[in-house]
Amino acid sequence: MAPVGKWSWGKEVIQLIDRLRKWTTAGKILSIALAIVLLPWVVQATDNCTQLPDLWLPPNGLEGLADGKISIQTTTGDVCQGTVIEIKVTVHNLSCGDAEAFDVSVYYDNTSNIIGTQTVAGLPGCEYTELTFIWDTNTAPTGEHDILVCVDTGMDVPELNEDNNCLTIETDLLIRPLTPYIEVEKTAVDTNGGTVLPGDTIRYEVTIWNYGCANLEDNPAGHEFTDVLPAGIAATGQTTATSGTADVEGNTIVWDGSIPAGDSVTITYRVDVDGDLETGTQICNQGIVHWDSNGDGTIDSKAPTDDRTTSDPACITVEEPVGPPPLSGTIDAPTLSQWGMILSSCLFALAFAWHGFWRRRVSAI
Repeated sequence: MAPVGKWSWGKEVIQLIDRLRKWTTAGKILSIALAIVLLPWVVQATDNCTQLPDLWLPPNGLEGLADGKISIQTTTGDVCQGTVIEIKVTVHNLSCGDAEAFDVSVYYDNTSNIIGTQTVAGLPGCEYTELTFIWDTNTAPTGEHDILVCVDTGMDVPELNEDNNCLTIETDLLIRPLTPYIEVEKTAVDTNGGTVLPGDTIRYEVTIWNYGCANLEDNPAGHEFTDVLPAGIAATGQTTATSGTADVEGNTIVWDGSIPAGDSVTITYRVDVDGDLETGTQICNQGIVHWDSNGDGTIDSKAPTDDRTTSDPACITVEEPVGPPPLSGTIDAPTLSQWGMILSSCLFALAFAWHGFWRRRVSAI
């Protein structure tokens, strides 16, 4: 689209030339010269854009919009269920062609889950508009969601490019439940470094996060964390936790305590690998977090320390010890008589050298 005011500017040029033409002969000549020079500009000023519009959603932070503005595609971030989320959207018309009225819609995860729709009355060429959507998450499902925005959802505007009308402005936006929401991870490290060998010590570290909007309470009905140790390893008794109480009960690591909403706890414990464990033996164990999900006093939820999608524990394979390479032959040390012969040879060579030195000195005198 031509810049605003270009048509009126063109008319003013034409009027100036007409006034010059009515003056003296010199004025007429000047008017003709001015008309020749400015004719292309006047034609351009009166030539309207004939291109189709091109609506798109520029990525967040993109520069170059009209008036030096920057694109905004943001949300207010993770919330507890029931809290509103503010979503800001920028729609830009890349083309010079004007766009008639169109709709802009915001979804979560896919276009089947609509958050809201707004109608834009129209968007001139090379211009942009900013919209704000409010998402009431009271009935929204908890968990992580992607936020998707689409422009011209009703396909009302013929465009130069119909393939740039949607944009995912955020991934993994978390709507936290009003109950504990637990994530847990366990790592294992050989304290000697490298692979696990018979007789080594393994240090396990378990971190439990409570992403929910309610505390995980210390329940007297049972332990909040357990890890049953398999045959082939034994707890050393070195068991600690950043909060609560960690202990060993028989062949089981246990932890009791509470985790406030949005907080975490780390449990560390060591085990010894049996010294006579055969090479290739797998040590498999999986810790479990237990909690009361609805506050009725009953432990009814659990989360494993490893893959949530399976019940398979993590395994460590005992490797074969690697020693220094054997020598390819033997080296015999000299016997006592051989040492005597070596010493005699050295003395004989020294005496011979001294005798030669003395004779040369006498001859020189």
